Amino acid sequence: MTQHKLQKPIKSAVIVSKVFRRPLSGAILELAHLLKELGVETYIEQTTSVGFNLPQLPCVSRRQIKDLDLIIVLGGDGSVLGAARTLVDLQVPMLGVNRGHLGLLTDVSPATLRSSLEKVVQGRYVKEERMILDMRVFREDEDGAGELVGQSLATNETVIHSGMMAHMMVFKVSINGSYMYTLRGDGIIINTPTGSTAYSLSAGGPIIEPHLDVLALVPMFPQSLNCSPIIIPGKSEVRIDFVYEGDNPEWVNINCDGQVSLRADTKCAVLIRPHRIALTLIHPEGYDYYSLLRQKLGWGQPLV
Repeated sequence: MTQHKLQKPIKSAVIVSKVFRRPLSGAILELAHLLKELGVETYIEQTTSVGFNLPQLPCVSRRQIKDLDLIIVLGGDGSVLGAARTLVDLQVPMLGVNRGHLGLLTDVSPATLRSSLEKVVQGRYVKEERMILDMRVFREDEDGAGELVGQSLATNETVIHSGMMAHMMVFKVSINGSYMYTLRGDGIIINTPTGSTAYSLSAGGPIIEPHLDVLALVPMFPQSLNCSPIIIPGKSEVRIDFVYEGDNPEWVNINCDGQVSLRADTKCAVLIRPHRIALTLIHPEGYDYYSLLRQKLGWGQPLV
């Protein structure tokens, strides 16, 4: 993470938002007006423009975004997760403006919008890289040839489970080609440091500082109590195979960031590794990760 250093001033930006919350139309216009006041050439992403019916703002396609200085995501953390998966390869920094609930990724609040944007436009911001997962599902034939069944990126985590409540499966876990263990449980979570404060945290996983180059594997309701969460190097390739009895494979659900779902079966294998391009997030000057955790997760607050 780079701190106390003047960054590149922002001359152009595009606004992106999830197209399902109509009340955000006014917030998008307000944000665009404020950016123009600050001298920023402002656009709206094409899908966002059509979804919110905002023809008065100049729009750009996703391919054209690569020539801009900044992507501003307006919404909640889920909006940032979706934008990250689809826009990370453009290698344009991303700033989250919170109009959702928790706001661990969208740390610019409406109350401080003007002052935060003034800092960012002037180059007074912190730049931070976040790992993205590349998840692929393969089915191998008897000769060992692999067929790609599906793939997705994930900013927070990949969750592998049966899709049925309290249904135990058997997962064979390998790291970089070396067998690690066989897990009997409802599922397994493979998460980035960004995802350590999301679903993984609810399942008993550790909070991981975002700048650490590691992955976490968190079992979901394991049958054995000695199967604990584990931290592994971030450059690792995780492979999940499935153990099943008889000739009839079971269904397997693979979910990325709670937004992308793939259906496979226990004849498949899941491979997870870091994506070749990291997500670049920026935060206004004064960003403090520990302060954010205290505010959003209630650290140190009395229980009664």
